[in-house]
Amino acid sequence: MAKRVLIAAGGTGGHIFPALACAEEFVTRGWEVLFVGAGRDLERRTLASRYEYHVLPVSPLKGGSPLRKVKALAILLFSLRKALSLLRPLRPDLVLGVGGYISGPVVLAAALLRVPRAIHEQNVVPGLANRLSAPVASRIFVSFEESLKAFPRGKVVLTGNPVRKEVLKARGLTRRRTFTLFVMGGSQGARGINRAMVEALPRLQDLAMEVIHQTGEGDLPWVKEAYSNYPLEATVFPFTEEVGPCYARAHLVVSRAGALTLAELGALGRTAILVPYPFSADDHQRRNAEVFVKRGAAKMILEEDLTGERLAQEIRALFEEEHLREAMEARARDFGRPEAASEIVGECLKLLEG
Repeated sequence: MAKRVLIAAGGTGGHIFPALACAEEFVTRGWEVLFVGAGRDLERRTLASRYEYHVLPVSPLKGGSPLRKVKALAILLFSLRKALSLLRPLRPDLVLGVGGYISGPVVLAAALLRVPRAIHEQNVVPGLANRLSAPVASRIFVSFEESLKAFPRGKVVLTGNPVRKEVLKARGLTRRRTFTLFVMGGSQGARGINRAMVEALPRLQDLAMEVIHQTGEGDLPWVKEAYSNYPLEATVFPFTEEVGPCYARAHLVVSRAGALTLAELGALGRTAILVPYPFSADDHQRRNAEVFVKRGAAKMILEEDLTGERLAQEIRALFEEEHLREAMEARARDFGRPEAASEIVGECLKLLEG
């Protein structure tokens, strides 16, 4: 009978897609994969369509009024009871939490039931769920060297952030000669980036450039209309899971600084202008971006400084200076860990052996 892993993943693509990369690796090794999430639409589209999927009612502990925090704590305790009820009949051989508040009660339940458990932290600054789960985790995986000091030395392993095989395929594809700009704001889009890019178009329309722009659902109509006023070759769409072909064509990426995006940029060696989301928990996107910028692997524009003029200047400079792009691509590759999923699964299997 195949061994069974339960992966706790929910919320945004930054948690879900690394979890899917790990799931792919577990399946390759003959394991049965089950998921537990918070019931969001993206989870249902990406997880439930591929694997057995369960939902736990859970709410963030951080942010909001004191009353809301009390309510969230009550929901968390309720979720722990539900997690125990879920794990008992499923009898997983292993539990893997990939961050986000859904993983907290699941990892804790695994500890109470003495099921081997591991957690993965995507960002430079560990999230609350992983900080709370760390004492009961059997193994802790991190994406950045800078995160090692945040966890107990005997448990923590630097693996990088898992990237899906579909995305990694872009490494073997040849880019077109035409300079291609890939603009994206993650699974939910990025209003600030969309607005600045539209404002930048008059200053970029003379460039021999193709633009691929992922807008998010809400901004698609007005962004698409804006491109129609300029002679640039542009493909504008709300969202796609299949970002590999977009990266394959890109000479430059403009994006938020989520950990998954940075893992993909590193694995594929792509130059980027990063615009950290200013309201991310603990300002973790800025901290993520600073690691890349410090080592010359990316440029950064803070949201407060983001204008069409500034964005156009940075894009034009990288368009014109191919040698600079190539140097940044080489430094981005230094962060690349395409074997992250394999390393994580391999370390998880060692837990069962020990």
